[in-house]
Amino acid sequence: MKISESTSYPHPVLAPWSNDISDATFTTEISYRQNETSNQLSIHCGVKLDQTDLLSLIQSGSAMFGCFIKCQETGFRRLQRVGFPAGSYDFAHGALLGRVQIRPIIWSAKSIPSYKPAGAHPEFSEASDIEKGQILALDDEQIIEVTRPTLPAIESIFEIKSSEDITDGRFDIDTDQDRITITMGEKTYQLVQQLRQTDGDTKAVVMNALYAPVVMQVLEQLSEQGYEPFEQYRWLHPFRARCEVSDVDIDKIDILNDAQKLLAFPFASLERLMEYEGEQS
Repeated sequence: MKISESTSYPHPVLAPWSNDISDATFTTEISYRQNETSNQLSIHCGVKLDQTDLLSLIQSGSAMFGCFIKCQETGFRRLQRVGFPAGSYDFAHGALLGRVQIRPIIWSAKSIPSYKPAGAHPEFSEASDIEKGQILALDDEQIIEVTRPTLPAIESIFEIKSSEDITDGRFDIDTDQDRITITMGEKTYQLVQQLRQTDGDTKAVVMNALYAPVVMQVLEQLSEQGYEPFEQYRWLHPFRARCEVSDVDIDKIDILNDAQKLLAFPFASLERLMEYEGEQS
């Protein structure tokens, strides 16, 4: 659906910039609420309409109110019905991001014979037969900015444990927990903890030697099994959110490159570590 304020219609359309229908107004107040944790967006519309013929059509079910919603970043385009004279709609997680265009519309829900609303301009002297899906009223387009939620640090979805059952220098992972659990021998565990707590440069070693292969393993599991088997575990939501932000599609996985994207290309940090070591020598 392409809507322009310069578009001409073969029947009268009520709009702020048009004189098709006089002595009548159609205005919409739009507010929205964004859940920063789930990135879910809800919009609320309050409508003021004083054109009696349009009111009667909506009340009888012959016309509907809603909004045509466009989001270039996600590709979302939909004419969404919303309750009248006030109503809300909850969009799916991540459906809308960045600049979102919202155009309030009243359209015909069924054929309307001999439509000639009160106050119609003289050029519409003859009644029009309206087909289903025709625009009857438009309000000014409104724009909202939907921000991305702040993603938790990748390390926060992991838990590191030690075990006497695992040989030093090795580690195992378990994704069937609230956090992805990485288990290793006691000496390896102590080394990893020391590296994590020293400084940003040594943390880069952990990111590459530990988290990179773990993320690759998780991506492989998700590629084979999908998200559904892990829905009950808390680690999945932030991991999936990071996949969406990093443009990682588990249905078209590139394990090595996608793991690097999810970890913000950690090998660059190793280069900085080598530069630092060179300065010290």
